[in-house]
Amino acid sequence: MLKQLAYVGLIAAALAAPSVFAQTATDQAAPAEKMAPAAQSTTPATPAPAAPAAKQEPSPTPSASAAQPASDTFVTQQAMNQWRASKLVGVKVYGPDQKKLGTIKDILVDHDGNAQAIVVSVGGFLGMGAKDVGVPFKAMQWRTEGRAAATNPPPASTSGTGTGMKASEGITKTDPAVVEASQGYPDMGVLAMTEQQLKSAPDFHYASDMSREAANAPTKP
Repeated sequence: MLKQLAYVGLIAAALAAPSVFAQTATDQAAPAEKMAPAAQSTTPATPAPAAPAAKQEPSPTPSASAAQPASDTFVTQQAMNQWRASKLVGVKVYGPDQKKLGTIKDILVDHDGNAQAIVVSVGGFLGMGAKDVGVPFKAMQWRTEGRAAATNPPPASTSGTGTGMKASEGITKTDPAVVEASQGYPDMGVLAMTEQQLKSAPDFHYASDMSREAANAPTKP
């Protein structure tokens, strides 16, 4: 009888064991399933970096050629073949016979800067009784004499009786073009006319004189 009860207990225990094992396996799997989402959760994507701001180009600066004026914009030196117009006023005018005719009173130029006419003050004494005569600038010829200049002179004589050089030694004449450039004007102007021809020539009138005469002219009734 006891053996039968023992067999019955063993059979019951054997039948109950699978259910218990299954329940235990289920209980152990449940936490794993709950933890799976945490383990399998993906790392949130890194946000894309913001697009860099557009690079600002520096404002254009004027080029060196634009900032600097052209080399021919300014005149920095008088040329050897140029006179000073202000110095031409007062230059004496002579005839072909080397007789003085008058002096240059004015120079007229056009809007392009070309010398057109010369006003010569003729006759009179100390500016009194003189008349103005206009001639074309090209009608005037110009003359300039070279200047005597000492070159490297020899040393003075040790005898005490002279300089130790001849009269022709150590003296030379400078180029007339150099003289004109340095003083700014020629020595003289020469006209192929006589004094009588200039005195008989028509008077020269400035535009301001003509306007004044027209304004002062009596009106006809």
